[in-house]
Amino acid sequence: MIRTLVVEESSVARLGIRSLLGAQTKELEIDEAPSIAALLDKLAERYYELIIVEPALCPGMGATLVRQLREACPWAAILVCTELDELSFGVDAIRSGAKGYLMKTCHRDEFRRAVERVGAGQVYLSKALAAEFANRVRRYDRRNKPHDTFSQREFQIFSMTVCGMTAVESAHLLQMSTEAVRGFRDSVMSRLQASTAQDLVEYARAQRLVDDCSWTCSALWSGRYDQGCVASPYAAIQSARSAAMMGFEMR
Repeated sequence: MIRTLVVEESSVARLGIRSLLGAQTKELEIDEAPSIAALLDKLAERYYELIIVEPALCPGMGATLVRQLREACPWAAILVCTELDELSFGVDAIRSGAKGYLMKTCHRDEFRRAVERVGAGQVYLSKALAAEFANRVRRYDRRNKPHDTFSQREFQIFSMTVCGMTAVESAHLLQMSTEAVRGFRDSVMSRLQASTAQDLVEYARAQRLVDDCSWTCSALWSGRYDQGCVASPYAAIQSARSAAMMGFEMR
């Protein structure tokens, strides 16, 4: 039996994870920890070979929680299953000792694949997170141009700025907080030594990135609203702005 601990505050999420695990294999012995106190109690009672954890249980300290689990249970394979954005938190989670990273919005088949791989001692990364690692590796190549060092999320926000979208509109399209978008934008502007949005537009023109930016905006809009990719980014931008305004009106 593989001793498994599900560290998750939501009783509904714990039930869903238990159901998926039960349907996948009968060789798991599953315990649950809905809080940090319960987690400490469980770890004091026995050892676990697989730990599925939601780092958001410790707001602002998710990577620390993963690191502490790694230190407390060096023999356990840790799989993060979270609502925290993979492009913002995923790299830190893996570097802190997690063997796999999943968004809670993943398909059940992806969840099962991740459990199988992590349970077997292998690493599981989504395509987006694997691409993020590749982007970070490229940053160490001095031949790269500044935009080559952007993460996927940074290039998305760079593209939306080039296409004329505000931080509020970008946040709505990406389902992120406005503060997080501004943080990414500040990082982009710092790396390009830009002081205004117009500086980013001029950089995109000089590097022939305008078409890439346009395509990125259209693809984001298509994915967000489950529609085919539009031919022009301006239709996507206008639709995103309308959706953002509807959100404000609903508030």
